[in-house]
Amino acid sequence: MTTDPAGAHASNPLPFQRAEDGRIHLSSPTALPRAGAYLWNPSMLVQVNCRGFVVSQYMHPEPQKYSRGPALEATTFMQPEMPYYAHHPGRFLYIKDEERGLLFSAPYEPVRDLHESFRFSVSPWQVAWTIVKSGLEVEMRLCLPTKDAVEMWELRVRNLGFHPRRLSLYPYFSVGYMSWMNQSAEYVPELGAIVARSVTPYQRLEDYPRVRALKDLTFLAAEELPDAWETSAPRFEGEGGLHCPEGIAQEHLSRQRNAYDLPVAVLQYRRELPPGATTTWRLLFGPARRDDEIRELRQRYLSAPGFERARREMETYSAPARAGVLASSPVPRLDHFVNDWLSPQIFYHGRVNRLTTDPQTRNYLQDAMGRVYLEPQGTRAALLFALGQQRPDGGMPDGILLRADAELKYINKVPHTDHCVWLPLVMQVYLDETGDWGLLREMVTDTQAGTELTVLARVGQAMRWLMRNRDHRGLSYIAQGDWCDPMNMVGPKGLGVSGWLTMATVYALNTWAQVCTESGEAEWATELRAAALQSRAGAQTYLWHERWFARGITDAGTPFGVPNDVEGRIFLNPQSWAMLADVASEQQRAQLLTSVKEHLDSPYGTMVLAPAYTSMREDVGRVTQKHPGPIECEDEEHGCMVIY
Repeated sequence: MTTDPAGAHASNPLPFQRAEDGRIHLSSPTALPRAGAYLWNPSMLVQVNCRGFVVSQYMHPEPQKYSRGPALEATTFMQPEMPYYAHHPGRFLYIKDEERGLLFSAPYEPVRDLHESFRFSVSPWQVAWTIVKSGLEVEMRLCLPTKDAVEMWELRVRNLGFHPRRLSLYPYFSVGYMSWMNQSAEYVPELGAIVARSVTPYQRLEDYPRVRALKDLTFLAAEELPDAWETSAPRFEGEGGLHCPEGIAQEHLSRQRNAYDLPVAVLQYRRELPPGATTTWRLLFGPARRDDEIRELRQRYLSAPGFERARREMETYSAPARAGVLASSPVPRLDHFVNDWLSPQIFYHGRVNRLTTDPQTRNYLQDAMGRVYLEPQGTRAALLFALGQQRPDGGMPDGILLRADAELKYINKVPHTDHCVWLPLVMQVYLDETGDWGLLREMVTDTQAGTELTVLARVGQAMRWLMRNRDHRGLSYIAQGDWCDPMNMVGPKGLGVSGWLTMATVYALNTWAQVCTESGEAEWATELRAAALQSRAGAQTYLWHERWFARGITDAGTPFGVPNDVEGRIFLNPQSWAMLADVASEQQRAQLLTSVKEHLDSPYGTMVLAPAYTSMREDVGRVTQKHPGPIECEDEEHGCMVIY
């Protein structure tokens, strides 16, 4: 579960708890209003907010949406800090008491009427809500199958009172703006589903073959025939909006087709519930290309046995996220972080590579490093796959292409210089954990030149690339970024250097030297250590500034991240890696630790830099344009910190 600390005062206990079975339970939709969770399989990712908002994407082959906002949105990667708004895509259940005129919604949005009790429960295989309101208990459960891109929803309403209840129940699923060129929605009886259809616009003729293969249908299929339905968002809302829709004020929803209005999928079920009785529905929601795909998914999943089978399979699939790492410490919140967040996060990243077809090389390798504690065979496969895309000059690409038809996009078109550094670090962790030294003798053929080399030789080529990517002082060039992506104006002319990467290069060279020594490559190990000493000496001479190490030196020869800077005076990474790589002398260690404590410590953790940048510094780059506090460093007014 992800949480929003701003929703609860730091001195108060947070309104969630960890059960013995590992599930996390949140007891309020308002104390942490942006708290959420995510479910995933290799085909899709669903981020679920405790109040019912949902962000969902599936791979086809690039990330696509099937549930959108009410206006045409820019395509972007999914963000954990996603902002929510009234018409944000969501999955809601309206409940109307036909006799009392009562209306509320589950899990909380969009009516926002507080419940008598609320529980949002999260596990790696299921997200669920249980709420009690006006004598009714409402349960909503979401799970995913292990392969297909479809959401599986189970809804239950139970009468807790002593009198019968006459209810209308309305599952509401956002479809949103699909296409300015062609969009519609209708209920298709033979499919038992509302099907929203669209045609993705294209401008260039050569784009049409790709566009025609997209899944341009969004469907909501119900196991049980509804009494009525609505397919038009404006017709459903009327003047009441989502808070009190005019469609619900009527006896029945319109049962009409929607031609070009903003599509929505709303079903209506009218029920007489005796005391103690329960009514249950099962629904499928997701993308499709053709009607027969909806029919196949319905047959495969839309039944009580189908749901139970999918839930068991997902529980089994997610088991490595729970079995690999288990922390037990005197700090319960640390245990919660490791056991309930970190392990599933590593599992997710390692299995689906952040739901992209071109993960950044450093991300791909770092995710593989974490995966070694859960699935070491996955780490092995990732190392071999990444080395297969090594460039002929020994460097690593800015992104790893996971498919033959994938392309480098966005940040992977910007040259960064740190990707080779991570290879020996991942290799060392893998060897320490598995003892699989045979991996070093595995042959890998690169996709560019078709050259066949051993893993040992390929990582060696990457180390030679790092050695060449240094100036006469032994300092590592930065180009348009290192581990800090937005440090893009330090070295575009080929002269700027990175303090952090220099430290990391020392660490990488020495790490690989040790591996080579144990592999019988003593002469090469000696050369690696000599190169590491050269970079160490360069860092000592040109990067140490009285009290700490500089973050870098620009194309113009200006050090930054140094004591005389007004903003961005000290960065954390060069200090921590100077100790990790044994670049700092004993005296320097003591001094930089004092400096970190003086300048970077805060009540919220250690900041990554300080003081915050408040305006663009054009010889450093767009990192200086990030908002102080929520992104990069301390905001004195709000006192917050986030690492990059």
